[in-house]
This record gives sequence, C-alpha cells and structure tokens, in this order.
Amino acid sequence: MESIRVVKALLHVRGLFAVLFPLLLAGGCGGGGGDGNGAQGSAPAKVEAAPTPQAGSSVAVVVTRNDQTLRLAPQPDIAFSAPDANLDNANPIDEDTIVVDEGRRYQSVAGFGAAFTDSSTWLLNQVATPEARDEAMNNLFTRNGNGIGLSAMRTTIGSSDMSRFHFTYDDMPPGETDPTLANFSIAVDEPDRIPIIQWAKRLNPQMLLLASAWSAPAWMKTNDSLYGGDLRPSAWGAWSNYYMKYLQAYEAQGIGIDLISHQNEPDYASIDYPGMRTNPESQRLLLRDYILPSLEASGLDTRVLIFDHNWDNTVFPARVLTDSRVGDSDKVAGTGWHWYGGSPGAMTVLHNLFPDKENHVTEAASGTWIADPVTNDFEMMIQSMRNWAKSFIKWALVLDENRGPHLGGCDKCIPVVTINSQTGALSYEIDYYMLGHLSKYVLPGATRIYSTNPTGMVSVAFQNPDGSKALVAFNDTGADKNFKVVWGRQVLQYTLPPYSGGTFTWSSAQSETYPIPATTKVQSSSYDGVFALQTETTSDVDGGYNVGFSINDSYARYNNIDFGAGVGNVEARVSNNGNGRNGSTIEFHLDSPGGDLIATVDVPDTGGFQNWTTVTSPVVMPVTRIHNVYVVFKSNGSAGNVKWFKFS
Repeated sequence: MESIRVVKALLHVRGLFAVLFPLLLAGGCGGGGGDGNGAQGSAPAKVEAAPTPQAGSSVAVVVTRNDQTLRLAPQPDIAFSAPDANLDNANPIDEDTIVVDEGRRYQSVAGFGAAFTDSSTWLLNQVATPEARDEAMNNLFTRNGNGIGLSAMRTTIGSSDMSRFHFTYDDMPPGETDPTLANFSIAVDEPDRIPIIQWAKRLNPQMLLLASAWSAPAWMKTNDSLYGGDLRPSAWGAWSNYYMKYLQAYEAQGIGIDLISHQNEPDYASIDYPGMRTNPESQRLLLRDYILPSLEASGLDTRVLIFDHNWDNTVFPARVLTDSRVGDSDKVAGTGWHWYGGSPGAMTVLHNLFPDKENHVTEAASGTWIADPVTNDFEMMIQSMRNWAKSFIKWALVLDENRGPHLGGCDKCIPVVTINSQTGALSYEIDYYMLGHLSKYVLPGATRIYSTNPTGMVSVAFQNPDGSKALVAFNDTGADKNFKVVWGRQVLQYTLPPYSGGTFTWSSAQSETYPIPATTKVQSSSYDGVFALQTETTSDVDGGYNVGFSINDSYARYNNIDFGAGVGNVEARVSNNGNGRNGSTIEFHLDSPGGDLIATVDVPDTGGFQNWTTVTSPVVMPVTRIHNVYVVFKSNGSAGNVKWFKFS
C-alpha cells in the first residue's frame, strides 16, 4: 500500500508523470494483489438446474461445443475420488491438471448480463407475443428450469445506438436552452423500459443495475448536436443536475440505480448515433466538483464508474483516480471497461494501483464479425474474471431478426435473444448459453477462488455464498482434452471435446491441498500475483494465455511450488519483439523478487510477441522443498512474453 501511495503522489508532480506512466500501463505497483491480483431455435436447448451433489462426491456438468451441437447441455454427473488422507502419497498434479484452491480468494462477483436498450424493451413489451414475453423474462432473469438468472444489467440514460430514435430527457428546439431542467422528463421510458426493468427486478431482486449516458442534450454541447462534440464547461452544473433528476425519477418508479457511468466511450463519438467526447481532466473535474458532491448530498446509494471504454487505455482511468477527492470517494465504485480493444489484463493494472476500486466489464457486444463466438466468449469471459472483473455485461439483451431496430450504430450486433418482428416469436442466440455458463451457476456475492490453467485449457473458479463451487473450463485446442481437477485431496477426471467448455458444480468443504510439482509445466497465467504484467490470449500451440506487457523488474509470483529433492534445469516458452536488441532475460527467484536467484534464461528476439521458442538454462544452486517462485523480467525495454516454465 505504501508503494501505491508513493506512485499516486508522484503522478501529481510535473515531469514525473511521463516517466511513471509506462509502469502504469504495464501493470501497476501492487505486486501481491492476486490473479491480476448466432444459431437460433424456437426454444432454448434444455438447460436444467444443476442437481445438488452429495457432499464432496458428485459433480454436475453442462457443456457447450463451438459447433453449437451442445449448448449449455447437461451431461451425466461425475464424481471426485475419495479423499486421499495421506499427502505423502504420489502427487496427482501434472500439466493436464486444474488445481482449485478455495483458500486463495480474490474479488466478489456482482453478476452477468446484458443491456436494457430502448429497442430491447420495446421488442419485449410491444412485439413479443404474451407467451414469448413471459418465457423470455423467466428464462433471462430466474434460474428456474431453463432460466440463466442474469443479475448484472445495464440501461442507457437516454438513447444509444440501439434505439428506434434519438433522444435525451431534456431535448429543446434549436437555439433554446433549459439550464434549470424545467422540461426534464423520463416519459419516453414509461411505456416499455420502466415496466420491463421493474419486472426483471421482481424476478431477480439481487440484480445490479448500471446506467450509462451516451450524450448530453444538444443544448449543453459545444456543437449543439447529439452527435459528437464536447460538454460545454458552462453546462457542467446542469449536466450534474440532469444525472440527479434521472436517478430520482427512476427511484420514484421503484428502480434504484446501483451504478452510473459518467460517459459511454469517452474516447469516441459517432456521427450517426448519440455520443460525446470527454477527456480525463474534464471527467476528473466534473466528478470532483459537481457529480460526486451532488450524489453525496442526495442520500441515494448510487455509485460512479469512471471511463467506460476499452481495455487499451489505462491512462484515462488512472489519471481520474489519482485525484484523491475522486479516487478516495466512497461514491466512486471503480472503472467500467469495454472489450473492443486491448486485453482484459488492463483491469489488473488498475486493480494493482487502486485495489479498493472495482472493475466491471460493462459492454461486450457479440456480432457477425466474430467467427467463433463460443471460443471467443469462453476465452474472454474467463480471462476477464481472472483479471478482477466484478461483472460481465454483454450488449443488447433483445433485437429482431434484422439485428434492430436501431437508428445508426451497429448493424452487425447479435443479442442474447431475438424477437421476430413479424410473428413475435422468441429464439435464443449463442450469447444466451454462453452467459448461462456463468450466470446460472455463479451467484451474486460469489468469490473467485484460485484455479490453474493446464496445458491447452483455461479456467476460472468460484465459491458461492452457500459454499458450493463452480468451475468454468475451456478446451482451447482442436482435439479432445483429457484433464484432471484436483480440489483439496480429491481428484476427478473428464474429457472435453475440441474448442468446448464446461461448467462443473459441487459442494462441501475443501481439505488440505497438494503443492504444485516444480517438474510439471506451469502456465504463466496461473500466477498468484503480478507486478507490471498483463495476460493476453496467445496464438502459440495449445492456445490459452501468455503473460506479457513486461518492463524491467516486472514479475509474476507462483505459490506452493514443490522442488522435492532438487532440480537441475529450467525450461521456458518465451517470445520477444526486440527489434534486434539483445540482453532480455527472465530470472527465477525464491520467495521474493530479490530472493535467491536459482536460474536465468535468455529471451532472444523471436521476431514477434507471438513467435515462440523454448529456452533452457541450468539451475545454479541447490533448491529443495516448497517455495514461492518469482519470475522476474530484466531488460532495458520490453523483456518479452512467457507462456510456461518447468524445472527438470
């Protein structure tokens, strides 16, 4: 925590910001922080509630294949082995093992969901047949029968790119203004959006609701238009009051807004749907001097998410949060992120700098541009949750068969469910099943727990408030994958088809766990904590994630590594785009970044960050028993990437 305070203070000093921000971009300064630390049909494929397993034995499984022949499909129950009472027996962990350890705990989970856009709620309320509407609402917002229990939802403050027409709640004729907001009204939401949200919240009272604005009214903006432009500084007070009126109006309808984001996608403003650019300095001052004081005085429980844009810009939210009157405010929940650029590892950057603030994936639209949505969603949802995401929210909840109606914006976006505009019939897109792998089995208030990524697979695990466990695992290879799950002293075995994922659920308490043998292949993304590093998807053989975005002295920590009676060599799978530079190395230290140095491997220039080679180096000192291993990157620039390492 002291290092975080020092960096925050230095960021305010003129001239040092540019020096320190490469560190911010690469991974922050909270090294011990943890793991970051469609096809349609007339009815959904049968999605049965996972049966409650016998304590510590039976495990329920649902599977989705990337060819969509299985979609959230229940499989025969499997079982853990009987507990091994003797940890001195042969350690079952190898490179094809997912180790689940509920003793290592990370962020709590709010939920998973999509967005109540104007189009979505109109289709549900006005176009769907009564039978289709009832079925959709129950399947989307409960866990009964086929229901997937969406519990983190977004709505728009005014219109968006998924609206039938463009509006705000205080539009005025050209040339006229309304600084007192005398004409403010949410009447446009009363026929459809409000009743649908009220219904959803009755079905799922635990639902978290986020509201995001696309644009201020045109009369508040520099270009007098809903499209593009900036907010006039003279309108900052009116814009803050606009938020308060919106929150109070929805509260009067029995809809509490849990989170607001000040501006959707502040780095982008379209010419054919509402949008507004905002820079970090303006957002910082607007929050600090207007919105936060108004929220604090309002008595509302609403909190703010800053930024609400892509993973490829960590500078924006960090600049806003380094203002102590913003970053230290209890009314600032954290940062909102979109998945259209960068890596989910960016959320670990912000977590390490601001560990008391949350990270939420607030928009992740699926569309026809994604060739394999099953692989894409498993990889991205798992990686997001491994990088401190508290919620994961898709984009449009409902669209019609033409991926509308909308005015401007995305004409290739795919919703969670489709309502046919001619017949009112309901059909289910692949996003419904993908969200269900998490939303149906990972309950609000769950805690992410430690899990490893075996060769060719990625995983994420959770413990629910009732103590039950949910493991989501994806086979990232083109062949059947046989693997084990080791949980405490119990082991189960399973086979997932190519590019397929499963959710495994069970209950009872964990016993003492095995250490990880140093002689097994350890995937770099299975770390316990990092400093100045991010994960990203890799094109290397066997898929999965690599660790990268390194700078000098970046490190990753791997706990509970058992060297047994000793080792002689270390292998590592590495890459680097060194542009001809030499001298990058990776060091292996025991128990701290500056602890005993046991081995060093050279990282050659491989000609690209996804061009991989395996390097070997001797272990230079005797090492036995169990240690925490620190993998430390050394370079005068990028020290490259690492996919895995193992000792022999």
